[in-house]
Amino acid sequence: MKRKMKISIKESKHVLLFSLFILMETFYFLTQLRDVEYNIIHLPLDDAIPFLPVFVIPYVIWYAYVPAGMLYNCFTDKKAFYKQILTMVAGMALSIIIFCIYPTAVDFRPSAEGDGVFLWICRLLFASDKPINVFPSMHCYEAVIVHLTVFRNEKLRKNISLRVGSLILSVLICLSTVFIKQHSVADIFGGVALAFILYFIVYTLPEMIKKKRQAT
Repeated sequence: MKRKMKISIKESKHVLLFSLFILMETFYFLTQLRDVEYNIIHLPLDDAIPFLPVFVIPYVIWYAYVPAGMLYNCFTDKKAFYKQILTMVAGMALSIIIFCIYPTAVDFRPSAEGDGVFLWICRLLFASDKPINVFPSMHCYEAVIVHLTVFRNEKLRKNISLRVGSLILSVLICLSTVFIKQHSVADIFGGVALAFILYFIVYTLPEMIKKKRQAT
């Protein structure tokens, strides 16, 4: 019995790596507490985008989508999880460093006053999530990374309907950041670009090097 327990604990040690994700999120929220001068991110395109409170739904779904995608890999495909957590934490760490060196904020968030459940949720969100440290958007970065990496899982790779659903959700999450006026368009591009760059470094580049070595 003790031997089986030891084997089980040893095989489950990788689960502890998920705490790195929680730690990075904690560091992010700590950066929100700093009393510093923020650089305003505001593009002309931001003023042309309407405030659509209904988009608060995909914005909030992010809070479940990201950890769920990581925990699924964690408990079903250890190898996929190792690369996923590496990519996720690396990007989060880089974002936090950027926030510390170049603090940013948006200055166009509305009050969200009025009736309706979506406006009510927006007001709750606005009260707890300040529009600071916005570039790059960690909301967009994490959503894109989860979508790109979770389907490295052998069990999910061939599930086309799930992949399409995840793609649609990740796109809606990115769009939600500007439609509820929490981020600038520049923040989306920053978060998405960072996601693809780190995905290339962790996944695509090693595969290209491996194929090149095999060819020679």
